[in-house]
Parts: sequence; structure tokens; C-alpha cells
Amino acid sequence: MKGTARIVLAAALGLGLIGLASAEGERELQAVNINYEGNNVWTPGTYVVKKGEKVRVKLYNRVKADPNVHGFAIDEFNVKVDVYRDKPETVEFVADKAGLFRIWCHLHPAHLPGQLLV
Repeated sequence: MKGTARIVLAAALGLGLIGLASAEGERELQAVNINYEGNNVWTPGTYVVKKGEKVRVKLYNRVKADPNVHGFAIDEFNVKVDVYRDKPETVEFVADKAGLFRIWCHLHPAHLPGQLLV
């Protein structure tokens, strides 16, 4: 339990909200799909980028239970990818619209959604 909490905290603080170093006008983020207390969720749950930035998100599925695939989708930016367990994927898009957008699992809509703030 404590190990999972540390993973969630590390992901939230270090990966999504701050982003990785990248060129001007670009943002690199990472998202990890985990099961926390019976709920599958992409962590961190909130991402913040600037309008006009080219966004690259590296996705990791770390859910050990079946099914072995989970989705990552942001409808407004035409992002939709299936992420298989232990097979990272990368999505890229330009954040050309301002607002708050839902990030969700298009394969399992009941899973907890996240959000993208542009």
C-alpha cells in the first residue's frame, strides 16, 4: 500500500505537472496507468500545458490485472491509443485549443478520468 502511494505521489509531482525538459514550444509528459484501491487511473490525473505547445506524452500501462490493455484518449485533440501492459506508447499533438479537456480510457469508460488544462 505504501509503495503504491509513493508511486502515485512521485508521478503526480515529478512527471505530469512539471514535465520534462524540452525545446521551446514543446512539452514532454509521462503518464502511468495503475490500479489504486481497485480503480484504474492514469497518473498524474491533471496535466497543464500552454496553448500552442507541441505535446508529447509517453504512456506506461503498469496495471498487472487483466485486461492487459487500457486506453488513453483526449477527444478534442484526436488522441486515442491502446496501451498494452509493459509496452510503452507515445502520443503527440498540438495544444491548439484553450480549456479543460477530459482524458479517459476509451476501452473502459468506467475507469477514472483525468484532465488536461491548456
